[in-house]
Amino acid sequence: MKKIVVSLSIAMFCAISAVAQQNPTGKITLKIQDAEGKPLPFTTIMLKSVKDSVLVKGELTTEAGDCQFEKIKDGHYFIQASQVGYTTLFVPAFKIDATHKTIEVGTLKLSNSGKNLQAVNITAVKPYIETSAGKTVLNIENSVTAAGNTALDLLRRAPGVQVDNNENVMLKGQSVTVMIDGKLTYLSGEQLSNLLKTMPGESIANIEIITSPSAKYEAAGNGGIINIKTKKGKMTGINGNISTTLTQSVYGRYGVSGNFNWRTEKFNLFGNLDQGDNPRLVTRKYDRVVKDSDGGETSLFQDIFQRNRFKNNYLKLGMDYFLNDKNTIGVLASGYKNSFSSDLYSQTYLGRPGKATDSTLNSLTSNRNKFDNITVNLNYKGVIDSAGGREISFDADYAQFNSQRTLNLTDSMYDNHSGFNSSPNSIRNLNNNQVIIKSLKTDLSWPLNKNTKLEAGLKASFVTTTNRMLFDSLYHGAFVTIPRLSDQFEYEENIYAAYGSYKQQINKTNVQLGLRVENTSSTGHSFSTNSTVSRSYTDFFPNIAIEQALNPKDKLTLVLSRRIERPGYGQLNPFMFYLDKYTYGKGNPYLRPQYSNIAEFAYTFREKYIATLRYTRTTDMMEEFIYFDEVNKASISTQRNYDNVDVGSLLFTLPFEVTKWWTSTNNIDASYNRYRFEDLNKVAFTTTSVNYYINSTNTITLPKDMKMEVMAYYNSPFVYSIFRGYSQYNLNLGIQKQFLNKNATVKVSVNNILRNESYRGAAEYGNVRLGIFNTWQFRTVNLYFAYRFGSNSIKAARERKTGTSDEQKRAG
Repeated sequence: MKKIVVSLSIAMFCAISAVAQQNPTGKITLKIQDAEGKPLPFTTIMLKSVKDSVLVKGELTTEAGDCQFEKIKDGHYFIQASQVGYTTLFVPAFKIDATHKTIEVGTLKLSNSGKNLQAVNITAVKPYIETSAGKTVLNIENSVTAAGNTALDLLRRAPGVQVDNNENVMLKGQSVTVMIDGKLTYLSGEQLSNLLKTMPGESIANIEIITSPSAKYEAAGNGGIINIKTKKGKMTGINGNISTTLTQSVYGRYGVSGNFNWRTEKFNLFGNLDQGDNPRLVTRKYDRVVKDSDGGETSLFQDIFQRNRFKNNYLKLGMDYFLNDKNTIGVLASGYKNSFSSDLYSQTYLGRPGKATDSTLNSLTSNRNKFDNITVNLNYKGVIDSAGGREISFDADYAQFNSQRTLNLTDSMYDNHSGFNSSPNSIRNLNNNQVIIKSLKTDLSWPLNKNTKLEAGLKASFVTTTNRMLFDSLYHGAFVTIPRLSDQFEYEENIYAAYGSYKQQINKTNVQLGLRVENTSSTGHSFSTNSTVSRSYTDFFPNIAIEQALNPKDKLTLVLSRRIERPGYGQLNPFMFYLDKYTYGKGNPYLRPQYSNIAEFAYTFREKYIATLRYTRTTDMMEEFIYFDEVNKASISTQRNYDNVDVGSLLFTLPFEVTKWWTSTNNIDASYNRYRFEDLNKVAFTTTSVNYYINSTNTITLPKDMKMEVMAYYNSPFVYSIFRGYSQYNLNLGIQKQFLNKNATVKVSVNNILRNESYRGAAEYGNVRLGIFNTWQFRTVNLYFAYRFGSNSIKAARERKTGTSDEQKRAG
């Protein structure tokens, strides 16, 4: 595979070096005047790229104040106008493309230095939900009701996103890759859920849900990619933002966050800091009925009261240094030091269904979990040909994730007939986990002409993970290690990848063809069982996207792709994890990757109404499976491969402007789901459902810089693997006020007004009937305050995707 990667690299660079680009044809005109309307000659006008603020071209105005740029290539630009003795003016960003070849900026007025700039700013307020073919964006930054919520809370309400009873995030019933600022989160399962629960909504700018990623993206994530973008400074000079949130629910909680941006002509320094304390109440009810071999039934009803507490401390620092107008180097370091603790009291009532309880198990579980992470990214971006848009980038990444967990479980059994209470039984789990990831990647963008572009890239990633579990049991007042339940699990994985894509516009048709090749080799070894599982495989992931413009405002889009989801490192770990003596789980070292073939067809009407038809067939789907130990009456949760899963969906995006002061964004998502699997006795099961999701976000603009937001959603009953979920619905309300020249913002919101943000589900298969009712969110009242300081005209830190990849989200 290494020889293949090298050969592809040589061929790629040789091929693209022989091509030429046609002359660009874009044109920009504008006029500069002073505050009194008189022409301002010899004003410096700079045309800059939005992507990295690089100067594309400079001009001076004529004696009549006129300025013109010609032969400008397609791209995204902004204009900076400056004159000695006058305030510098920035023109909002605009695009030059096939349908916008001539841009008439109009007349701009510069005010004298020391005076307020008298200019008209046209502000377009983004809707909470924006949808295009293959992509949905939640504009969290503009939302009033987002304050006081975590990233996981916000994802629960996103179109197509589901959070199951174990708080795993899915997209249209499929696994999903979660990224933060273009970087994978290094986590999966419970660890990912904990991270999202410690991430305050106030630090999030927007959330991108990409259901049809191109070949440039990692092939992981059968449902697609969720990219959470945090807030950044948006302006040359110094600017930033500080905010705090106070929330009252069953428990009070708080969060503080801040970001800054310092940009000069030679460097850009930026950073983020988030800190918070987030206690929450969780209640769970499990109702299990198991058929015994003698024909009888045993009922186990479990009632759980759980107090969780999440503490988050996150820091990110980065700097870009502009060597010249074509070459930039950068460094980015980030990390978090978080903790999760829970105290869980459980009562399990055992007996025959419909009869009096025979005995009661009382359990107290204490869980203390600390997890920290450090990532370092070194990057380079070079503009080979600024006129032609040819660019190359390199990334080198190092990441280390550490987790330490201590779990103490004490239980005793009460006999309801005799009144006898057994002596307490205690066990302790000590778990230490470390994941180290190293990655190298390079990407190349090479336009052949204004209508054709090639993209290609190479990547190599190397992962090592070590997981140690010490299982102790209390014996005569002291904890004694049980060797058969203790273990050390080590896992190594290397992935080599290469991709290429070809984009071309032919009249009104845009075509993109892409192919990603990934070679994976892995070895997992369990010391307690002295077993080793090794795998090596090469996969091809094609991607085809065709966009046909019917007229300037209507278009059709077709996307076909193939994706993979590899097992998370924790899913492969064969350790046994105990909740109580009747409930525990373990990993499966023989778990296979799952693959999905995806087809998506979309129709966009009048540039805002969108209908999307999507079909996904997933084979070897990895998902939770629960089986029962009839002797011990215990339910055991593990991961296994299902036969196949079919999901078909139809999504409508319907934005309306009810009045000039009332906008409404609505989404309707209807889907058909079919799961097929076999139980441990090879008995085939098939579950199907038709369900739908409705979301409506309404923004009402009020006088005196105030606005109100009302958000409601309904999720019908649904099926996911062996579980059938019941309907979910809720209502959130918030109001916002800006003051101090719109630099200060206050938001007051009430979330979960209808108190239905919970999971209710059931499963029935084989000899088991199972009911679940989990509540993790209660009605909350939130108070949010933020203050923006510094310049309002600073270009943001350049967006970039580091070399982190699919393997990183699987840690934990």
